[in-house]
Amino acid sequence: MDPIQWEMSSSTIVRKLDEDAHQVTFAPPHLDKVKQGQLLKFHAHINVEQMHEGHHLKKATIFSNVPNGGTWELICDEGTAVGGRGSAPSPIMYFSAGLALCLMSHIEMLAKLGEIKLKSVRLEQKTEFSTTLNFGGIKPEEVFGKGDRVEMHLIVESDEPEEKLVKFMHCCRQACMSLQTVSNATPVDTQLFINSKAIEFN
Repeated sequence: MDPIQWEMSSSTIVRKLDEDAHQVTFAPPHLDKVKQGQLLKFHAHINVEQMHEGHHLKKATIFSNVPNGGTWELICDEGTAVGGRGSAPSPIMYFSAGLALCLMSHIEMLAKLGEIKLKSVRLEQKTEFSTTLNFGGIKPEEVFGKGDRVEMHLIVESDEPEEKLVKFMHCCRQACMSLQTVSNATPVDTQLFINSKAIEFN
């Protein structure tokens, strides 16, 4: 596989970092060796900081327990309608893209494993969210948000039999960790640390 070098600088929204990242409240990432048939555990580690420019600009540092996965930095913003500058994708844009990208990765990997011949695959997705936040005149305790619906359209070109492709795409959907995270109830544990003190926060 030929390596690709992207042009990255301090002004790019996504960039790869040379140094490793660390976290204060989590142990360093590691990938446990497993035997065939056991679950392989992937961890995504993310640090988010507000940027000094303010107005919803945030920086996320992302790394994982996957060897040679690299350390990445993403810049996140909000649209001008909610007080941002519109200079980078919003959190729900990154979140939604992650679902689609993860599913496409599984399609690529499983097609190779199953010797499924695909001429092309394109994914079109619409993710719907709703919130009671009205940008003024509402108390924090009255704000509730939720995801309403994820709709994915897989556009496939292939000479494989239709029945075989339908079964294959079911396998891809079943295998996609990101998609299964949102389509099934996934526990979320939120810990609170105030001035380096762990606080009960359930």
